[in-house]
Amino acid sequence: MGDVLGVFSLASWVPCLCSSVSCLLCSCCPNSKNSTLTRLIYAFILLLSAVVSYIMQRKEMETYLKKIPGFCEGGFKIHEADINADKDCDVLVGYKAVYRISFAMAIFFFVFSLLMLKVKTSKDPRAAVHNGFSFFKIAALIGIMVGSFYIPGGYFSSVWFVAGMIEAALFILIQLVLLVDFAHSWNESWVNRMEEGNPRLWYAALLSFTSAFYIRSIIYGCTENKFFISINLILCVVASIILIHPKIQEHQPRSGLLQSSLITLYIIYLTWPSGSLLNSDNFIRLFVFVLCLLYSSIRTSTNSQVDKLTLSGSDSVILGDTTTNGASDEEDGHPDAKFQSMTSKWPAVWVKISSSWVCLLLYVWTLVAPLVLTSRDFS
Repeated sequence: MGDVLGVFSLASWVPCLCSSVSCLLCSCCPNSKNSTLTRLIYAFILLLSAVVSYIMQRKEMETYLKKIPGFCEGGFKIHEADINADKDCDVLVGYKAVYRISFAMAIFFFVFSLLMLKVKTSKDPRAAVHNGFSFFKIAALIGIMVGSFYIPGGYFSSVWFVAGMIEAALFILIQLVLLVDFAHSWNESWVNRMEEGNPRLWYAALLSFTSAFYIRSIIYGCTENKFFISINLILCVVASIILIHPKIQEHQPRSGLLQSSLITLYIIYLTWPSGSLLNSDNFIRLFVFVLCLLYSSIRTSTNSQVDKLTLSGSDSVILGDTTTNGASDEEDGHPDAKFQSMTSKWPAVWVKISSSWVCLLLYVWTLVAPLVLTSRDFS
């Protein structure tokens, strides 16, 4: 019981920290809408949980925790029915800790998404709960996190691994939508500036970024990497050819190779981590995750707060999969003897590869849709 109280006292500074961050965000963005600042605060919470998950995944953490007198004795032992053994500090570190943290974050955001159902304006009384009470919300989140560490072992990690795989595939598609929206806005902005004045400068800038994205897409790797990358590069070239077709340009004059190059880079990014999962080298995935999270937080949107919170809940599930490199307590689909080692990477590999193909299909559809559905307005 003493170590539980120790965890609560150790975590007691987090609400104060987040309250200070709330004030800091407000002071840095004095002209921003209240809803935008709230989304930034939620994004910071997700980012903070990602940092905590990464720290808890480090192998050195168990050694450090065991050095604390009495911390790993009698308080955080979890009896696993399929093993019939108690684990000292085992659930506090490694992949089990990451999955429990992401589980707590998902519960937190999904509860708030239910609370915000049918809320359209900030005049709704429930909007005050959404935009304020940061101290109590963080305290509740810490309580959920601590409680999640007492969930019995069993098949918790396996179930959460499957949930992470499904949500990861969905979030990849969400990332593509955000990327297409960003690339379209970027290209349109620079084309307008090129038409308004100093066309050579903006044309050179467009050409430089487009070339850089295409060049960066040509990367090297192991045999599996080269195979998947070659297939996706061919598909990306086909998509680029479709983009510059006169019929496509006639219906979408604002479309350009900048979008295609950025989509190509994203598709290769998906393919590259898939092969790199076999080598466990994937910090770039977390970086892209944070960028998309921040972009979705600050972009102007007509979506309701429920959509934002539901997306954050999905992000929380994906956070566990991202931080653990898409690993599970499984080997060839079955739990290993100690329910401990994360050995099978192929499920995450195929989630990435298949998602990259779906992303390409969606992007090509955005190009040809105006030609097929002529009765609809895509402007």
